Amino acid sequence: MTSNFSGARLRVSTMAMAAALAVSLTASPAAAQETIAATQQTQTDAVYGVPAWNIDSTELPADPAIVFGRLDNGMRYALRPNGTPQGGASVRFSFDVGNLEESAAERTAAHYIEHMAFNGSTNIPEGELVAMLERLGLAFGADTNAETWPDRTTYKLDLPKTDDATINAAMMIMREVAGELTISDAAVERERGIIISEAQVRNDPRLRRGSDWFTLALPESRLGQRIGSDAEATATISAETLRDFYRAYYRPQNATLVVVGDFDVAAMEQRIRDGFSDWRGTGEPGADYVGAVNPPAKPLLGHFADPAVPGVIEYHRMSPFTPATNTLAEQREELLKAIAGLAITNRVNTLAKQPDAAMLGGQASAQKLFQAAQSFGLLVVTKDDDWRSALSLAEQEMRRADEFGFTQSEIEEAMALFDSALRNAAAQAEGRPSSAIADEIALSSIMDTVVMAPQDTLQLWEALKPAMTADAVHTAFKAAWQGGPTAIHIATKTPIDNFDAEVASALDASQAIALTAPVEAVTADFAYDSFGVPGTVVSDTRIDDLGIRAVRFANGVQLNMKVTDFKPDSVSLTMEIGQGASAFPQDKPALANLMQTLLPADGFAAHDSDEMRRIIAGRNVVMGMRAAQDALIASGTTTPQDLEFQLKLLAARLTATGYRPETQSQWEGLSQLLATNTANNPIQLFISALNYIPAGNDTRFGFDDPAALTRVSLADLKAAIEPQLASGSVELGLVGAFDEDAAIAAVAATLGALTDRAAPARPQTVQPVTFTDDLSRRTLFHAGAADQGLVALQWKTDDGSDARSDATRELLAAIFGLRMTDVVREELGATYTPEAFSYSSYDYDGFGHITVLAPSTPDKMDVVTMAARQIAAELASGTISEDALLRARQPIAERLTRAERDNDSWSSVVATAQAEPDRLERRRNAADVLASITIADISAAAREYLKPDGALEIRVMPKDGSE
Repeated sequence: MTSNFSGARLRVSTMAMAAALAVSLTASPAAAQETIAATQQTQTDAVYGVPAWNIDSTELPADPAIVFGRLDNGMRYALRPNGTPQGGASVRFSFDVGNLEESAAERTAAHYIEHMAFNGSTNIPEGELVAMLERLGLAFGADTNAETWPDRTTYKLDLPKTDDATINAAMMIMREVAGELTISDAAVERERGIIISEAQVRNDPRLRRGSDWFTLALPESRLGQRIGSDAEATATISAETLRDFYRAYYRPQNATLVVVGDFDVAAMEQRIRDGFSDWRGTGEPGADYVGAVNPPAKPLLGHFADPAVPGVIEYHRMSPFTPATNTLAEQREELLKAIAGLAITNRVNTLAKQPDAAMLGGQASAQKLFQAAQSFGLLVVTKDDDWRSALSLAEQEMRRADEFGFTQSEIEEAMALFDSALRNAAAQAEGRPSSAIADEIALSSIMDTVVMAPQDTLQLWEALKPAMTADAVHTAFKAAWQGGPTAIHIATKTPIDNFDAEVASALDASQAIALTAPVEAVTADFAYDSFGVPGTVVSDTRIDDLGIRAVRFANGVQLNMKVTDFKPDSVSLTMEIGQGASAFPQDKPALANLMQTLLPADGFAAHDSDEMRRIIAGRNVVMGMRAAQDALIASGTTTPQDLEFQLKLLAARLTATGYRPETQSQWEGLSQLLATNTANNPIQLFISALNYIPAGNDTRFGFDDPAALTRVSLADLKAAIEPQLASGSVELGLVGAFDEDAAIAAVAATLGALTDRAAPARPQTVQPVTFTDDLSRRTLFHAGAADQGLVALQWKTDDGSDARSDATRELLAAIFGLRMTDVVREELGATYTPEAFSYSSYDYDGFGHITVLAPSTPDKMDVVTMAARQIAAELASGTISEDALLRARQPIAERLTRAERDNDSWSSVVATAQAEPDRLERRRNAADVLASITIADISAAAREYLKPDGALEIRVMPKDGSE
C-alpha cells in the first residue's frame, strides 16, 4: 500500500518512452491523412473512441478486444480476455480521487483511506482481508496492493486462478471497497502508527526536493504540498474526516473496474452488473480539484539545500493541464515533443562524458503532471555541486535547440527507437501480461484516453513516419518551449548565498555566449562482425521432459535452448561467465556495484558509448553485465530478428570491453552520488551489508561503508573481470520463440569461435565462506533523517544444496513474515513493512540465513526486536497452525505454477543446464516438494535454526542517535 510519488520528476528512459508509445501512440500529420483514412476503411468493425465511457474520437479506434461498459449508476468497467498468465486474471479498481482533492483539513485522507480498505468493511472483519487472499494464493504486496497518486487511487489484485471461489472473492472485495468500508475509530487509531511509519520511511531527500520544486514551479497548485510527507497531518486527522472524504469521493461516477485475463467475458460482465448495480453514493459528491497554472513574466527561482541531496537543476516551462482530445493532431504533437526530448537528452549525456564535465547527466522531456499541469524542459544532475556550470549547460542546450533545431541523424536515431518499440509491441501483443494491460486500461479511464490495439498503433505510426522531420520536431519544440522556462530550481548540498543575484548573474553570463548549430553525426558500422572460424559442435543432446536442447562447442562454450510459445517474438537470455564475484579481491569492495552501473555505458575498444547508442538504436539488445557470486552474468530479452546481433555484442563484451577513460571520469562523479544516497538511506545501507556482515565482513558480498564506492576504479574492475571474460567458462541459455538451428549457427560464429574456455567451477574452490561466529550486535550509522532506521535479526541456517530443506526454510521464513505483519505491524503499529526471507547459497557450503527486518524509528527498535525474538521462540516451540501454513504455502505454489509459462523464470535454469543439472531436477520437483512439507517439518527447522541465542542483530541508526 503506497503513496506513489517519489518527489523527483517522473523518470522516463529512452526505451521506456518508446515502450509507452507502443500502447499510446496515436499520432498523424496532415500529410499522412490519406494513408490513415485508407487504413480506417479496412477496419469495418472498428469502434472509434469509447462510446460507453463518453470518450469521443473520430480518428482513434479502441482495442476491439476490450469490452467497455457503464452501469446505470455511472460506474465504468472494462473486460479483456488475455492468456498471459494462463488461467489467471488482473483486477484494477481505480477511483478518480487522489491527494490533490484533499483540502488542508483533509491532508493525507486519500492515502489513509487506501489503508483503511484493508482494515474492515461491512462483510469483511478487520484483519481478515489479506489472510483471505493469501489462502487463495495471493501474496500481500506482490499480488495484493493499492496505490495513491496525486490524481487517482487504484486497488490491485493479480489472481492466480479464475475459478469461482477466487473470482467471487475478488468481486466481493472490490464491492466492499466501493461502498462498504467501515473506517471505525478504533481501526483508524490502530493504523495511524503504520501510516506514520510509512511516511517516515518515504521522507527522503528526493521527496523533499521534489516537493520544494513543485511548490516553486506551481505556486497556485496543491501539487507541491501534496507530494510531501506529512506525519503531523496523519497523526491528527480524525476518523470522521476520513469517513466524510470516503463518502464524498468513493462514488460510482468516479470509479472504473477493469478485469483482464483468462475468463468468460459474458459471465464476468454479468457478475459486475449483479455485484455493483446497487451501489449508490451517499451525501454530496466531492469536488474535483482544478489547479491554476499562470506562467509568470520571468522565471521563478528556487533553491533547496540538503547535505544528502544530489545536485539537481530543474529548468522547465509549466503550462496548464489540457484534457485529452483523442485526435491525431494532438498525439502527433506529443510524439514530436518526445523526439525533441530524446535528442536533447542524448546531447546532454554526451557532454557529461567529457573529462571536465560539470554534470553527471540529464534528461529532457514533456510530461503531464497528474492532471494538475504540463511541463517541458530539462533536468540536469550536477557534479560536485557545480551548479553554475550545469545551469549554463542547461540554458545553452535548450537555447541551442530553440535557435537551430535538430539534425536529421538525431531524428533518425529517435525514430529507430520508436519504430522498434512499436513493431515489437505489435509482434508480442499476444504475450502481454494481463497486469500491464489492466494498468493501461485503468489509467486510460482516469485520463479519458482511447486504448488502441498495438497493431492499430503500428499502422498509424507507419503512416506518420514520413512527416517526422527535423523541421517538424523543431516547430513542436518551439511551440512547447515558448522561448524559455517559467521556473528554475537548484538543489545543492550547501546553501547558496545571495541566491537570486547569483543565479541571475550565471544566466546573464551564459546567455551572452553565442552558440553554434549541432553537427550531423555519422554512425560507423559495428566493428565486431567476425570472430574467426565458426566453432564446431561436439555434443548435442535433448532433455525431453523439460524441452531443453543442450549443445557444447569444441572451445568449451555451452549453449542450452528451450523453445516456447509463452511470448511471441521474444527471447530471454542468460549468459554466465567465469566465477563471478567469488574471484574478486578482498581489498576492493563495491566492484560489483561499479560493474553493474558502468558496463552498459562503457562501450567497446572500437566504439565509445555514444557511437554504440547510435549503432544499437532500434534493436532490442542487452549491453550490460552484473556480478553474481558464481558468475558474471549478462541477462535480458531480445527478439529473434536481433538475436544474431545480440550474440555479436556478447562476444565483443568478452573480447573487446573498452574500459574507456571517459567511463572512469563518469564513475568519479557518480560514485560520490551513489555513496551519498546509500549513506542517507537506512534500507539501502542495510542491503549493502546484508550478506557482508554474516559472511564475516567478506567484501565479495558487499560493504558497510558507502565510501567504498568511491575507492574503486575502472582499472580495478578490469583487473578483476578481464581474466574471466578472456578465458572463463561460458554457458548461455536461450528461452523463447526462435529457431534452434539458426541460434546454433549464430553462436558458432560468435561465442563458439572464441579461444578455448575453462570448464565451470564452483566458487567454493576459490575461497570458502562461513557464517560469522561473532553474534554481538552490529550498528551501522546512516546520515538521513533522525526518525529513520532499520533493525534486522539473522539466524544461521544452511546452503541450498538440499531442495527439501531449502523449501522448508522458505516456508518457515514466510510464516515468520506473516507473524511479523500480524504482530509488529498490525498489533503494535511499530513499522510499515516488516519482512522475513530465507537466503540459501548455492555456491558456498553451509552458508545461509533466515533474516527478519523492519524499518523502524530508533525508539521502537527494542519493541521490534523483542517481538521478533518472541515470534521465533513461538515457532520453535511448534505453535504453527494449518491456516498459517496454507497462507504461506499458497502464494509460493501459485508462483511456481506461473513460472512454468514464463520465459524469464526458465532462463536462469536453462542457462546452467549442463554445468548444474541438479537445478533441473529441483525445477522438476519443486511443486511436489513444496506440497509435501508438513508443519512437523517446519517446526523441526524452527527448533534447529531459530535458537534464542543464535541471532545476529543489526541496527541501522541515525548518526546523531544513540544506542
